[in-house]
Amino acid sequence: MAGTSRRSISIGFPFEAFNRDIWLICISNVVGAFGEGLYFWVFPLYVRSLQADYIQLAVVTSALMGFAALVPIPGGFLADRFDRKKIIILSWTPWIFAPLIYSFAQNWAQLIPGTVCWGVSMLGLPAITAYVISNIEDRKKVTSTLSFVWASYSFSYIFAPTVGTYLAGIIGMRPVLQVASLFAAVSTCIFFLLRSQHPRKVESKSKTNRQSMPSTERNEMLSNMLLLAGLFTAATFFMGIARPYVTPFLVEQVSLSEFQVGVFGSVSYAGVTLMGIALGRLGDKWKRSGAIGLCFLLYVVAVIPLLLVRDMAWLMPIAFLFGGSSVAGSIVSSIVGTSAPSSKRGLWVSIPQTTGMIAAFIAPYVGGYLYTLSPPSAFLVSVGGIPLIALLAFTKLKD
Repeated sequence: MAGTSRRSISIGFPFEAFNRDIWLICISNVVGAFGEGLYFWVFPLYVRSLQADYIQLAVVTSALMGFAALVPIPGGFLADRFDRKKIIILSWTPWIFAPLIYSFAQNWAQLIPGTVCWGVSMLGLPAITAYVISNIEDRKKVTSTLSFVWASYSFSYIFAPTVGTYLAGIIGMRPVLQVASLFAAVSTCIFFLLRSQHPRKVESKSKTNRQSMPSTERNEMLSNMLLLAGLFTAATFFMGIARPYVTPFLVEQVSLSEFQVGVFGSVSYAGVTLMGIALGRLGDKWKRSGAIGLCFLLYVVAVIPLLLVRDMAWLMPIAFLFGGSSVAGSIVSSIVGTSAPSSKRGLWVSIPQTTGMIAAFIAPYVGGYLYTLSPPSAFLVSVGGIPLIALLAFTKLKD
């Protein structure tokens, strides 16, 4: 019976592809995400409490993504040349100070230095992605393993928004932000336990080095990567129009309390975690481009009912599906990371991350103006282009 159980788990989860370092990254994700999740889901409400209107909320959100958009490509270059462990630690360190700066802000403009720290921390995303992919020997388990690694980050978000809003109701949001900073510090310290990974040594041992393939095949893979980056960027733009305004919408239009908004966030991140694992597994077993298309469609399926439903119980499945629409990024990284020339893996992975963040920088401005005119209009425009993008993902992308 025990043997059967272990086989069932192995079939459902790619644990056999994990090693010590991948588990350490997962543990760091769980710790750090719990701290960030204490405040991040309701961060727009905190910005609004600092006398920000919807346009100023868009400025803060865009600053967050704008600074983040500047660093993945430099991070990709670094990840292809230097010890990835050091890059990860270097990039995570500013993340410690972001919530600390937020906690001392007296108006919305004083949040901007914190958004710079949060954005700089994105420097390590290509390094983490390349680090994980380089540790996986079975290429058939890359999507599910990478999805599980990022699902470990969203796992803590299942609990953190509810805990954070509960604590904020007792002690206020500023002390909660300071606690979040402590969790980020512990998360960063865990990375010191990783083994160093020097890309040139690791990739020189790879038997699947893409440099040796014909130039026509490399060009085809490059074209597919650019198409993938384009579709991901377009989807990120449309989704980013409404995402920053979900929590204000729930408070102002649906009349939920901040604690109920926290519960909605927890269920949403349960969707990120569970749907992320399921769609990652689906990508390995069926088609990764198909899994990406499904992620996009989940956004439409979630947002349209969100405009109509006012009962808390019925909002829960909507929240779950809304979270599931957020996991396309890890699948995109797995496709790009496994198709890239091994010596340029970090750089290739950084391209859709950068273009996606540029879209996330622009979209809140559009959403802010639309939300000011009419809250439902921001959500309707947000879902408008997604079906076509999903159709292109199903029909044009190659795994």
